[in-house]
Amino acid sequence: MSDINGPPSLLPGGIYKVFFVVLLMFSLYLGFSLIEPFVHTLIFSTVLAVLFAPVYNWALGVANGHRAAASAMTVAIIVFCLLLPMTFLIIALISQGVESLAALNTWVLHANPDPVGNLHVLDKYLEWLHKELPFLRLNELDIQGSIIQYSKEFAQAMLAAGSSLVRNAAKLVLHFLLMVFILFYFLRDGSKMVEYLKHLSPLRPRQEDYIIDSLKRVARGVLMGCLLVAVLQGIAGGIGLGVAGIPAFFWGAMMALASLIPVVGTGLVWVPAVAYLFLMGDWKTALFLALWCGIFVVGIDTVLRPIFMKEASRVSTFYIFLAILGGVYSFGMLGIFYGPLILSFVMVMLHIYMEEYADDLNNKEETG
Repeated sequence: MSDINGPPSLLPGGIYKVFFVVLLMFSLYLGFSLIEPFVHTLIFSTVLAVLFAPVYNWALGVANGHRAAASAMTVAIIVFCLLLPMTFLIIALISQGVESLAALNTWVLHANPDPVGNLHVLDKYLEWLHKELPFLRLNELDIQGSIIQYSKEFAQAMLAAGSSLVRNAAKLVLHFLLMVFILFYFLRDGSKMVEYLKHLSPLRPRQEDYIIDSLKRVARGVLMGCLLVAVLQGIAGGIGLGVAGIPAFFWGAMMALASLIPVVGTGLVWVPAVAYLFLMGDWKTALFLALWCGIFVVGIDTVLRPIFMKEASRVSTFYIFLAILGGVYSFGMLGIFYGPLILSFVMVMLHIYMEEYADDLNNKEETG
C-alpha cells in the first residue's frame, strides 16, 4: 500500500503537478485580493524605497549597521521633506482655493448673459472681421454664447475637482500613513525581499538583475520627467499668474496638476486665464501671460520631459508618448507613471527573448 505521507505516490505525476499549480494559482489570487485595495500604495512605496536607497545607505552608516534605526531615520527624512512642505502648501491652497471656487460657484449659480461684464469688447473685433472677411459668416456664430458655456463648464469642472479632493482627504491621509508604514519595512528588509523573489524566479541571475535595474531606472526617470517637471511648470506658471493679478498659489498648483495631463497640459489653466484677461480688456497683461506661459512654461515641458523620459527608458519619445496616453486611458492619472513602466518591462522582456532565442532567430533569417 502506498505511503499516505507522499502525495506524489497517491496521484500520477501529471495530475499532481496540475493540482499543485491550480492550488498555487488560487493561493496567489487570494493573496492578491488582500493587497488589491492598496496595490498603488505598495507600488509608490517601492518607488520611494528605490529613490531613497542612497539616503538609507548613508543612514545605515550613521546607525552603525542597525537596519531598523537606519530605516526609521530615512522614513523620518522622507516625511520631513514631504509632510512639512505639503502642510504649508495645503494651507495656502485652501485660503486661495476657497476664494476662487466660491467665486466660480457664484458665477455658475448667478450667471447673467454677460458674466464677465466686458464681452462687448468683442463687438469691434467681430465687426472688423465681418467687414474684411464676410465669407466667414460670423453673424451666424454665437461666439459670446460659446464663451459663456465654456466658462460655465470650466467652472463646474473645477468645483467638482475641489469637492472630490475634499471628499477624498481622509482616504489620502490613510494611504499616506500606510505608505510610511510600508516604506519602513521596504527600506529595512527590501534587499531580503528582492533576493527571495529572485530565488523563486527561474530566470538567470543576469536577466533578473537586468529587469530590476531597468525598472529602477525608469521609475527614477518617470518621477523626474513627470513630478519634477510638473513642479517647475507650476512655479513658473504661478509667477506669471501672480504678475497678471491672478491668485498665483492656487492656480499655480492647478497648473502643476494639469501638466500631468498629456497633450493639453498646462494650457487647461493658462489659456482660459489669457482669454479672461483679453475679454476684460486688459490685452497687455493677456499678451504678457500668453508669451510667458507659451515660452517658459511650455518650454520646460518641451525640453526637460523628453530628456528625462528618454534617458529612463532608452526608447524613442514617440513610444513614450504612446505609453503615457495608453496608460492614462487604462489606469487614469496613474497611467502617467504606469505607462512608461509597462513599456520598459515589455522592452526588457523582448530583449531577453532575443537573447534566449538568438540562434533560432538567426537561423530563421538565414533560411528565409
